[in-house]
Amino acid sequence: MGSAFSKQKDKRKRTLSFRRTGVSAEPTAVDTTYIPKVVPKSDDARKRIKKAIEKSYIFRGLDKDQIKTVIDAVEEEKHRPGDVIIKQGESGLNFYLIEAGSCNVYISKNQTTDPVIVHSYSSGDSFGELALLYDAPRAATVKASTDCILWAMDRGTFRAILMKSTSQKRDLYEEFLSNVPLLKTLDAYERSAIADVLECEYIKAGASIIVEGTPGDKFYFLEQGTAEAKTKGQSVMKYGVGDYFGELALLNNEPRAASVIAITDCKVCYIDGESFKRLLGKLEDILQRKKSEYAHATAAIH
Repeated sequence: MGSAFSKQKDKRKRTLSFRRTGVSAEPTAVDTTYIPKVVPKSDDARKRIKKAIEKSYIFRGLDKDQIKTVIDAVEEEKHRPGDVIIKQGESGLNFYLIEAGSCNVYISKNQTTDPVIVHSYSSGDSFGELALLYDAPRAATVKASTDCILWAMDRGTFRAILMKSTSQKRDLYEEFLSNVPLLKTLDAYERSAIADVLECEYIKAGASIIVEGTPGDKFYFLEQGTAEAKTKGQSVMKYGVGDYFGELALLNNEPRAASVIAITDCKVCYIDGESFKRLLGKLEDILQRKKSEYAHATAAIH
């Protein structure tokens, strides 16, 4: 259930997750003189935008006035399969929220090699913020892979409403995720997507993070502190910073096989079940192999 590592003592300077493409800069300052854009739209369109926003993690934490500003400002774009929505190397003008359909992300390492697909987006996902956050060229190309309905947010609205919260969250989790052994096989784009959906909570020493027998709906990373897995009251595994747990119930669609108790005060970051399946699919083989470790640990007490 876990994979321990020793945390580096000398912390690296936090840079943007897309360091492979050479984007590394401080976020651009928010424009305090910005006047919100208002694009006329029908009540039906406003309801559709609101529903799309509710699916997207990047909009969590906005108040009602900020959500209204977003709904007022975005413009609808429709794309056919193969349409280029953003192009690697170009300036960033818009941030996009997908209402319906899916898109593929392509990165070309140089002009002589063909671009390769590194990620896919679907309904509720968003993209295009990096060039706006760091006033840098687009780090990748995004093409529609199906018929798509997108809502495009202009640079000014993004910087006024979303920039601060987005950059803070990315900075907070970029280094932590890059040092989690499980995620080493993911590229920077994929780790960035995980950072966007992470939610965190603080657990007091002695409190339960997971309770044996309950439904499994979250996958956890331990960011601070130590914890242990127990079944039938006996300890079967211990966890330190960077370890993960909670994947078995999600992989097997079964109740929790053990309780996980905080040994010290802990900070845990978690991914909900839906995001776990969407973002960590390519890690499933690794996670499945970890099942044997847990089975061996629990066999000794049965």
